[in-house]
Amino acid sequence: MITVLIPLQNLQEPWSIDLKRIIITAAFTLLIAGICRAEAKIMLNSNIVKEGGVVKALLYSDKPFSGSEVKFMGEKYPVFFRNYDKAAKEFTFLALVPVPLETSGVKKLHIRYLMNGREYEHTEKIEVKKISAGRSDVQTGGKRAELGVNFGPENKIIKKRQEKRTPIKFDLPFIKPAEGEITSAFGKKRTYDGGSYGSTHKGVDIANKQGTKVAAANHGVVVEAATMKGHGVTVIIDHGGGLYSLYFHLKGVYVKKGVEVKKGDIIATMGSTGVSTGPHLHWQMNLFGIPVSPMDFTTMM
Repeated sequence: MITVLIPLQNLQEPWSIDLKRIIITAAFTLLIAGICRAEAKIMLNSNIVKEGGVVKALLYSDKPFSGSEVKFMGEKYPVFFRNYDKAAKEFTFLALVPVPLETSGVKKLHIRYLMNGREYEHTEKIEVKKISAGRSDVQTGGKRAELGVNFGPENKIIKKRQEKRTPIKFDLPFIKPAEGEITSAFGKKRTYDGGSYGSTHKGVDIANKQGTKVAAANHGVVVEAATMKGHGVTVIIDHGGGLYSLYFHLKGVYVKKGVEVKKGDIIATMGSTGVSTGPHLHWQMNLFGIPVSPMDFTTMM
């Protein structure tokens, strides 16, 4: 780069005053531009999150960056490119970070990225609060024992279907996939047929009459459409960015594995297949394999 120095005191009127103003204004503009956007602007949806919630981090920059990641509770999560605003000349990046169930207290969230050959780090304190979804005993009329259900093998298949990390396909917010009453909330402690503590409910149950239409909660690709003994007729959709939606206890299924779906597309009807006490949809959202509150996505912008 060649730097030209102009001795301002030697400039003659009337040009000296105007030229001085131009040079000073240009230098000031360049200085401010360099200072203002030296780092990315970072915005979180909230610094107070309930267990089973999601921390949404948006990063804005006038330059692209790489090597970005978020660290939270000993785990690393990727940062995804979202879009480029030509009018504002601004890049937007997104990170969604799951907050596991059975977690509480103040945690640190670390954001790291590389820009212009320099590494930047940003730390936020996240307060995680306990949820109180209550307890319930699910009366299956011995159906669970009668079916001899061992959820272990099914859960392995379901986990395997969620291993791929694909580009983001969804747009916020998600929609509630079926009409009906929520009869069992996310995070509720469960027992079965009067037995000892069995599990924590990792989704929401939406009850309605058999045959009620079930829609895709957002854009994505169907990675599973099968009948399972415990979970019943099952559909799993990959929304990209490590986010998957799961639909259990269905009846009729209108999609096949590998099919692309749009938000609102009808994928199945509500049923009572598998271990179920009546017609309902179990809707679950897993982020990087961790169950998170599905209804939170219906208000997330």
